[in-house]
Amino acid sequence: MAGVDGLISGLNTTQIISQLMTVERQSGAGLTKGKTASQTMVSVLQSLNTQMLSLRDAAKFFVPDPLLKTSGWTTTTSTSSAPSAVSVVTDGTALPGTTTFTVSSVASAGSAVSKGSVASTSTAVTAGPVVAAKGLGALGASALLAGTTLAAGSHTVKVTQASGGATLSGVPLGSTVTIGSGAQLVVDLGSGPQSISIAAGTYTPSQLAAEVTRAAGGGLTATAGDDGALRLATTREGSAASLQVVSADPALGLTDTTTTAHGTDGVVELDGVATTLSDLGPGSTVTLAGAGTDSVQLSLAGGLRAGTATLADLGLAAGSNIAQVASAATSSSLGLSGTTIKVGDAAYKLQLTSSTTGAASDVMVSAGAFGASGLGDLVELQTPTDTVLRVGTGPGAFDVRSASKDVTGLLPGTTITATKADPTTPVTVTVAGDSSGIADKMQALVDAANAAISFIGARSGFNGDTKTAGVLLGNSLTQNIVRRVTDAAVGGSASQPSAAGITVGRDGKIALDKTAFLAAYAKDPAKVTANLTKMASSIADVAQQAADPLKGSITNAVKSEQGRIRDYTNQIASFETRMSLREDTLKRQYAALESLLGTVKSQGDWLTGQLKTLPTNSSSN
Repeated sequence: MAGVDGLISGLNTTQIISQLMTVERQSGAGLTKGKTASQTMVSVLQSLNTQMLSLRDAAKFFVPDPLLKTSGWTTTTSTSSAPSAVSVVTDGTALPGTTTFTVSSVASAGSAVSKGSVASTSTAVTAGPVVAAKGLGALGASALLAGTTLAAGSHTVKVTQASGGATLSGVPLGSTVTIGSGAQLVVDLGSGPQSISIAAGTYTPSQLAAEVTRAAGGGLTATAGDDGALRLATTREGSAASLQVVSADPALGLTDTTTTAHGTDGVVELDGVATTLSDLGPGSTVTLAGAGTDSVQLSLAGGLRAGTATLADLGLAAGSNIAQVASAATSSSLGLSGTTIKVGDAAYKLQLTSSTTGAASDVMVSAGAFGASGLGDLVELQTPTDTVLRVGTGPGAFDVRSASKDVTGLLPGTTITATKADPTTPVTVTVAGDSSGIADKMQALVDAANAAISFIGARSGFNGDTKTAGVLLGNSLTQNIVRRVTDAAVGGSASQPSAAGITVGRDGKIALDKTAFLAAYAKDPAKVTANLTKMASSIADVAQQAADPLKGSITNAVKSEQGRIRDYTNQIASFETRMSLREDTLKRQYAALESLLGTVKSQGDWLTGQLKTLPTNSSSN
């Protein structure tokens, strides 16, 4: 019989066992159903958690940062009257304001090029150690001289005290000053009286200062202060420089003939070892001693100015070629780019360019480093500059400088980027409040709140047709979230969101009337800010308390359901083990039954055979 595996009994024992096991497994159906329900709940809660995080972030936009005290209410827009030359961006700390300036210069990188050239990039050019430097020019150096000796590695030259000339100031002058014919300014610069002839004429204080500087022939400079007083300063700097007015000149406002002024020494460090310089001026040669045998020799363009420069021995042996010099400069710690430039047939120059911009990015190489190779010393190719914004045109005008194209701080929270210099064209940058942008962010908060409310609502109903309940039906945690979010939007004595266009409908959805919001904000921004900050803060608290990754209510609910899933998994595994044992038992029982029936059948067959062998008795009448 097909499908019958009970050969003795004629029963389909496989089917019988399967049907019995189906009945047995019904007791475990609840475990699988419970695990599936918990898995569904975890998935829903995790999705809701994502919704609440989005809601929290949207609400926090309006809540002041505890440290910076800024929020989305300070959102601003920025404009430039010359966007092709100056752009502007703001951050969360920006405040409304305006400023006008001209762009005197845009930050550029310094570069230097060899005076001469060599026939090939493989031509040997170095005669000894090659020391490169960046930023020495900004300190007041005009050249890095031969004789500079430095150990391997990077070195620092830092001017900790700028030098200054001897200075004297006069009394304030009028708006114009008339100088008669044959006027003489007699001063002593430390080597005896000398006369300076001032051309006759009528001057403003600034014009008079320029005339005194011209007439002094380079030993003295004059400037006019904001009060119109002349200020004299020696070109020579350091305490060795002195200045005294020998003969009083009331027309110039210089009447003090008893005071002898002295200059200010410069203090400069090589890797922390200080040297004080008391006599400085154009062409002065100075030696800076460092640790051990380290030594730097400089020629000065004038005095020393505060700042820091870096130097490094490029580690090149005598006989290195121009390509090796360029590669060593590029790989040094100075921030340089070395290039060989083909300027003609069999003619290559060496160019070194700073990788950073700003007035302190000038490039130098020790004089004589290339010996008689024909490459010659390096000379400045590109003068490094800062970005300089000139603010104002009157006596109080001032400069704002930056080593990059970006200038920060001219207006709070504002970055101005200059891309084109034009000292003659004023640029106006304006920062204004962005009420429309704030309204859009408030709409984003409303949308995030409604998304969370809709998500919960869609899973909290009962389908009468299918007789199925939503997974969140009767869930007190999610219903509490909905209640608290809508309560925040409704407000109370501490806040009235409705006064700023926020309403809650009968369906529990929140709405924003942008027109009403903008009108209320324009009329009383402080009141709108206070009302809706309270609302946003409450919503942010609800979302945070729900979605906090450590102790949030949704987080804890997910953990609880995941615990149930683990329990169900363990129970199902144990149940399956019991079912396997039960099935094995049934198989053994039916196998034993078949064996017993086989034995009985054999015995019956034997008895039948025996009966057939017995003699048959017959009788006759």
